[in-house]
Amino acid sequence: MTRGKFIGRIVDAALLGLVGGLFGTVYLVVVEGGIHRLWGERVGTAEWFSAPISVLVIPVVAGLLVGLIYKYFHLPPRFKGFIDELEEGEVEPKTAPGAVLVAVVSLIGGASLGPEAPLGTGAGALGTWLGRRRGLDAEGVRSTTFAGMSAVFGGLVSSPLGGPLIAFELEHEQSRSYYFDHLIPGVVAGAVGFGVMYPIIGAPILGQYEIADVEFRSWMLLAGVGVGLAGTLVAWVVGQIMVRTVGVMRHLDRRPVIRGLTGGVAVAIIGFALPLTLFSGESGLGDVMSDRAAIGLLTLLALILLKGLALGASLGGGFYGGPIFPIFFIGGVLGIFMNQLIPDLPLSLAVGGAMAAVGGAIALIPLSMMVLASLLVGADFLMAGAILISAATAFVVRYALMSRQPDGDAQRAARAQTEPST
Repeated sequence: MTRGKFIGRIVDAALLGLVGGLFGTVYLVVVEGGIHRLWGERVGTAEWFSAPISVLVIPVVAGLLVGLIYKYFHLPPRFKGFIDELEEGEVEPKTAPGAVLVAVVSLIGGASLGPEAPLGTGAGALGTWLGRRRGLDAEGVRSTTFAGMSAVFGGLVSSPLGGPLIAFELEHEQSRSYYFDHLIPGVVAGAVGFGVMYPIIGAPILGQYEIADVEFRSWMLLAGVGVGLAGTLVAWVVGQIMVRTVGVMRHLDRRPVIRGLTGGVAVAIIGFALPLTLFSGESGLGDVMSDRAAIGLLTLLALILLKGLALGASLGGGFYGGPIFPIFFIGGVLGIFMNQLIPDLPLSLAVGGAMAAVGGAIALIPLSMMVLASLLVGADFLMAGAILISAATAFVVRYALMSRQPDGDAQRAARAQTEPST
């Protein structure tokens, strides 16, 4: 790459950081405002069948609306999702608005999905549009698409480096040199996006869960291996639930309204049975952590399994959103379970390590999961090292022994949405 092209790439990255940051801010404000107005105080309880009757209604109506949007806006049966879009190096600008609209209805309607996928799709489409308008070649368009996604991820995770790192690990084609083409422009876009979003929405995930500091001991490094192994097992179980649920519901792709209703009914029933399975899970995990002494071990296990089922039903029902935050919720609940079972295991290591392990094993992005988990639990440098060991353990075991395919279960579930229905 010539010096002039590199300078141009950095200028484009800064511009995408500005526009992407504004888009991400508006999107998150709309979603959070819609949830607050429609649901009032969120349903935050781990008590069985304690939800109001509205929990049986709102997701069903949201599913109907999602189905109607697919039908009358002539959208494709399944959106590719930002993981496939990253690998392909472009996001089709014509379908991105429909994906964002479906995502807004999905998340406000209580779907067990996170905000990262529609954020990535929307900002990635801006990057693709800019690259095409500039007349760039395929590699240039790939770089601007990457920068657009890095911008919103940098603001979302409150880290100019963490945002592009997520996109970098998810972009699995490793045969190219990404440092100048992608990572540096991605860091620039992430920094600008973070600078735009932080003054308005603050740091949405930084230190979200208040966990008392503990003095680090060397045995915690070995404990990180154990947490990683437990996370691997849970990741495999949850991954199977996700993939199989999406696979079953693919047969309704040609009938989007019925599919949306089916997904909405499934989310409603699961949410009514155990309300903390609703939404993305980042605030729900705080409720579990606060009430962990009163929540039984069996209920914690049920939360893990039902959250995985709700995530699969949301993806399978045509709702659009990301799997990372629900996966973090599952990992966090596993960490709380292990802490309740073994009180001497520090809560920050148990929760942070299990988050990173489950996420690293399902999505196969261990470094990103370690960074995000450490930010969420407010881990110091040494504890972050133990959390990284958990993520690395889960990634190595999952990739080497349990998966016959090169993709993680998050990618497989996403791709199951795009394969032709049979």
